[in-house]
Amino acid sequence: MKTWTLRGILFMDVIITQVLTDRIVNEAIKHEALLYKDLFSDYGSGLVPRGNETGSVTIGMGIEFNSNIDMDEIKEQLGVTVVFVKEWTDERLMWDPNRYGGISILKMPASIVWLPDIVLFNGVGEEFTFNKDKVILYNSGKVYWMHSVRLLIKCNVDLIKFPFDKQVCKFSFGSWGYNGNIVNITYFRGDASKSIYVVGPSGNDWKITDHSVRLLETYYSCCPEPYQTMEYRVTLERKPLYYIHVYILPAVILSLLIPFQLFLPPESRERLTLGVFYTFNLIWSCFATLATIFALNVHNRGPRQGKMPDIIRWVFLRCLKRIVCLGNDTDNPGEACNASGSMKGLENPMLSSSTDGQKVKETETGSKLEADVEDLNRQIRFFTRRVRSNEVKEEMLGEWHQVSLVIDRIIFFLFLLSVAVYSAVLL
Repeated sequence: MKTWTLRGILFMDVIITQVLTDRIVNEAIKHEALLYKDLFSDYGSGLVPRGNETGSVTIGMGIEFNSNIDMDEIKEQLGVTVVFVKEWTDERLMWDPNRYGGISILKMPASIVWLPDIVLFNGVGEEFTFNKDKVILYNSGKVYWMHSVRLLIKCNVDLIKFPFDKQVCKFSFGSWGYNGNIVNITYFRGDASKSIYVVGPSGNDWKITDHSVRLLETYYSCCPEPYQTMEYRVTLERKPLYYIHVYILPAVILSLLIPFQLFLPPESRERLTLGVFYTFNLIWSCFATLATIFALNVHNRGPRQGKMPDIIRWVFLRCLKRIVCLGNDTDNPGEACNASGSMKGLENPMLSSSTDGQKVKETETGSKLEADVEDLNRQIRFFTRRVRSNEVKEEMLGEWHQVSLVIDRIIFFLFLLSVAVYSAVLL
């Protein structure tokens, strides 16, 4: 009996707690809806929230740099993801928390409030923005907006000290449509050190070693108003470990072999043999590079050199291809052209399918039908010509690719044979 009484009391407590919780939640929702209605019933998001005292709005701006950096040295472009933090006061968005159930913070869509038109002046291409849809409103009228942006800028690259180089890149931000008397840009919460941060582990190739920010005001001869620019400067240092292992260390080791050769006694025959060996290695490397360039040139000839001559096709695709163990091209070269031309009958399918002796009576309906048939034939002819042209291009491209493979294999066997002969002579 006591157990059932205790269970009943606990059940009633749960019911009462649930009812009170639902009531509190409903009251909070009602207060939030009322606050939203009072704030935005006559609010204009296109109007700049100028203060009563200064007549301008002050934007505190900060940037958080993600150290995952993408540097394109050839195009001299730097891509980086940053988090923008912007803060300003909009007196139209002030309220008394006591009138709205103690609500002092409100999170709203960014599209319904005024947003500063701060853009990247030295950007390349279009900015890609993430998480732009929310702002945080405080009862004091302060608006807090944080969103991520993918930036791409032009950055002059100096490769004199590669791979131990450092690059300095600048990000210049400012209002696109307002001068400093209307939109006043300043450091985030009045502190330059809070206006720039670097977070996250360093990237694969680059790391940020130094950063700074400064606020610039420019006056033009046409206008007396100041135009502000927030300039962020970051210093990037390349991580040289990969280049040391792949390029520098092998070159240093190979270079050290030559002076170490001088440690051999002058009367030693191996001293001359090593010199000849190094010389032949250098010659082989030069010839291998030239052969690779030639093979790549043949591989990329394709349609720009037209149809392959029959003599080249016969020598490389019929004879040498089988010798260098790449198979035997037994297909007739003319068969592909005939196959590609086998669609010739489709150029006028209506006429080819018609039997001799059949005639169409010339009536108004027949004339319209003939016009439709002629239009259909025209479209089919265009389609077949296009397909035939693509087939011919693909065939020529494939033939030149096969020739480049044969050349590669021939060069491989020649170098293998020369190394074997040279090794036998030395031994």
